[in-house]
Amino acid sequence: MIAIFVYVGVEVATASNLPNYLEKDLGIQTKNVAPYISLYWASLMMGRWTASIGAFNLKAGAKKILSFFMPYLAFTVFIIVNKIAGHDVTPFYYYPVIILALILGNILSRDSPARMLLIYASMGIIALCIGMLATGSLSVFAFVSVGLFCSTLWPCIFTLGIAGLGKHTNEGSSLLVMMILGGALLPVLQGKIADGILGIKHSYIVGVLCFAYLAFYAIRAKALLKKQGIDYDIKTTGGGH
Repeated sequence: MIAIFVYVGVEVATASNLPNYLEKDLGIQTKNVAPYISLYWASLMMGRWTASIGAFNLKAGAKKILSFFMPYLAFTVFIIVNKIAGHDVTPFYYYPVIILALILGNILSRDSPARMLLIYASMGIIALCIGMLATGSLSVFAFVSVGLFCSTLWPCIFTLGIAGLGKHTNEGSSLLVMMILGGALLPVLQGKIADGILGIKHSYIVGVLCFAYLAFYAIRAKALLKKQGIDYDIKTTGGGH
C-alpha cells in the first residue's frame, strides 16, 4: 500500500510541479510549457506500449525488435501531435537518446516485476538527482524522463502486492487501489517544500525519497515472497505483467 502511495505520488508530483520549474527557474513562457508536460505523459505511454509487448504470444526475436520499435513509435506520435498543435518540437529531438535507458531497463528486467521495479526506481533516483544538479535542457529532460521510469511501476507493485494472498486477493487489491491517494497528497507536499527554503528545483528530493522506498520495496518484497515459494525470476514461458 505504501509502495502504491509513493509511486502514484511521485508520478503526479513530478508532472504537477514541472510547469512551475520551467517558468520560474528556466524562464520558459507559459504558452511554451505545454509540449514539455506533453512529453512527460508521452514518456509514460512509451513505457506502457513497450511493456505491452509481453502480453502477446510472439517469438523472442519479434519481442526484441518491438521493444526497440514501440517507444519510438510513441515518441513519433508525440512529435506529430505537437506539430499539429503548432508547438516547436526542435528542443525534443535529443530525447530519443534518453529513451534508450527505458529500453535497457526493459531488457535487464527480463519480465521480473521485482527486478523491473528495482531497475526503474534506481533510474528514477538518478534522473531526479541529475535534474536537481544540472541546468538548462539537461535538467528539464532529466525531470521529464521520470515519466519513462514510472511507466510500468503500477503492474510491478500490484503483482508483488497481491502475490500469495489467496482468498484475501480481492481485499488486498481494493486496499492497493485506495492508495492512489498519494497522487493527491504528495504533489501538495512537494509544492510546500518548493515554496520554502529548498525552492522548486530541489523540492524534487521528495521524488528521490519515493523512488528510494520503491527500490527498498522491490528488494524486500522479493525476499518475502521467495520464503513463500514465489519467485518471479524463475521463467516459464514469455508473457508480461
